[in-house]
Amino acid sequence: MYTSAWGRAAVLLFLLGATGGSALDAFYVHQGVKRYSTAVVAGLTLFGLPWWVPLLTGSAAVAIGLSHPLLDPLLAHSRTVRRLSTSIAALGWLCLAHLLGAIPLAPLARCGLLGLLYLDFWLLAGRSWQNLIFSAVVAITGTLIEMILVNAGIFSFPQNAELLGVPAWLPWLYACASLALGDLGRALISLQRGG
Repeated sequence: MYTSAWGRAAVLLFLLGATGGSALDAFYVHQGVKRYSTAVVAGLTLFGLPWWVPLLTGSAAVAIGLSHPLLDPLLAHSRTVRRLSTSIAALGWLCLAHLLGAIPLAPLARCGLLGLLYLDFWLLAGRSWQNLIFSAVVAITGTLIEMILVNAGIFSFPQNAELLGVPAWLPWLYACASLALGDLGRALISLQRGG
């Protein structure tokens, strides 16, 4: 039962990430925030995205969403798991963060705005030091992966690339993803276990 709960949660998170993450990525492409290299997009595409983007965003959702319930015991993070509906509603914060990332503001203003959004989200999501650690790790890891992909010529951020090819506000986006997907992962595991 334990393994199947994690497996079902992984499938649901992957499907959410593959669809929702790809839709948000397509939004960035259409807004001119992100641009895939012509060599990468020359093959099979879906809404202007390379065929592998849903695999990447789905895998990222699984990694973020399951890492939180997996690591909670190591950080002595115990709290009442949110209802699934509340966790799904929290995905709205992540969508709002993506929308703010596309607003044509000065880089510092956009970074500050997303930082404030994260702070509000963190205050509503439980205000735990463990969530700060999870958010920092996800922000650093996600941003580093995007830096590698940008420097490999896979895609670029033509509007703002202040931080080794990626926007300075990108870590805030990943921090919001950590809160939203982490809570969703916890709720899915709890639900699958019958909690």
